[in-house]
Amino acid sequence: MKNSTLLQYIEKLNPGERRELHRWLASPFFNRRAGVLALYEHIDRHLAVQPEQLRKEAAFAALFPGERFDDRRLNHLMSWLLAQVRDFLCWQEGQSDEGAQGLLRCRALRRRGLDEAFEKEYELARQTLDRQPWRDEHWHHLQHQLFREKYEHASLQSRRVRSTADLPLADMAAHAEAANALNRLRYACSTEVLRAVSGERSGTPPAGSGTPPAIDLYENLLRALRDPADEPAFFQAKSLLEQHWQQFRDSERRDLYLLSLNFCIRKTNSGQRQFMREAFELYRSGLENRALFENGALSRFTYKNAATAGLALFEFGWVRQFLEDYKIHLPARERHGVYTYNLASYYFRLPDYEQAMQLLRDADFGDDAHTHLDARAMLLRIYFERGYQDALESLLDSFQTYLRRQKDIGYQRDNYLNLLRFVRKLLRLPPGDAPARLALRREVEATAAVAERGWVLEQCG
Repeated sequence: MKNSTLLQYIEKLNPGERRELHRWLASPFFNRRAGVLALYEHIDRHLAVQPEQLRKEAAFAALFPGERFDDRRLNHLMSWLLAQVRDFLCWQEGQSDEGAQGLLRCRALRRRGLDEAFEKEYELARQTLDRQPWRDEHWHHLQHQLFREKYEHASLQSRRVRSTADLPLADMAAHAEAANALNRLRYACSTEVLRAVSGERSGTPPAGSGTPPAIDLYENLLRALRDPADEPAFFQAKSLLEQHWQQFRDSERRDLYLLSLNFCIRKTNSGQRQFMREAFELYRSGLENRALFENGALSRFTYKNAATAGLALFEFGWVRQFLEDYKIHLPARERHGVYTYNLASYYFRLPDYEQAMQLLRDADFGDDAHTHLDARAMLLRIYFERGYQDALESLLDSFQTYLRRQKDIGYQRDNYLNLLRFVRKLLRLPPGDAPARLALRREVEATAAVAERGWVLEQCG
């Protein structure tokens, strides 16, 4: 049971959601099968502190003391509980969308012919949607669906309809067009990112009215992603995002920030370092308005990338405060290692090598291979620049062994193996031998995959 889909579902629930699920399962309205609640209580009790109790045999013994283990019986119980968890998650999602609830109430009343109740609920649903701050795809979609309910209701009351003016046809069409345009533009932007990665050529940008700010934002962002030379389009999109981010729900708001950051990264990688400032500003605002959060948490990648952007701009004060203020938002299991690595990176860039070395030596980065690689490369640079010959030789050997054993780092293996190879060649260079240094520099420049390439070239002179 330890690696089952059921446990994967429950493990992703936060403490409040687990309490709500317990109340759900305790209600006979939702759960009428004996043993389902007891199984959930056993899982909830042992999931974090005694995972060995989640082996099938141990779980069965706890649920049915004194009885002979029956795998089929336990599997049925697990299946019933999984079905309940799925229903609970579906209900929870519905509860989180107030606009959708109003729409569904209108639909239920219309289908039952409760005309007067429908009219009252329709007005309440319209007011609820109008009060919401969002003007994104989902909002326009809900408006379209609500006007459609009004249309369906009016059609049933045909004797009261004197002309098309009595039907909300224009409103239905306007919101449908806006929702479709936003959907098309959002995913067209994502397509451009994938095309850039794969090297495919861009197509013709879609036409759009550009009237709502959201559509104008997407159109400008799409133009920028399709043609990185169109910097005015990017700056217009960035300006619109800063003005109207409140109009987008969490997931779409996050997508917009990530798409904008992707443009900045591509420009920076092409040598236009001034776009690192634009990326930094996007990280800063996206953190302040929580656009870069996902399910209430900050990923280790966003945490590292924001700190890296700040360090590249020598925003040391901001980075130090950021590392402290936002570490609490990292996933608990990764928090210490991620915080420690980025704090070491901060001290490394100051530079305060002693503090950086101490943090890197004592840190536990778990199974995060990429952080292990970055941390070892940082130590390698410190040892080389400080002239710690013995420590450097030992690190080169252990680093190479680590690279040989890792199976899931892809092209990074060649990058770092070449780094180790060139550092060994640097150590063997005769002092003052300018021709040898020049030859090594040319070899580095001719090698496609080299981690820390810029630093290696600096050491070649």
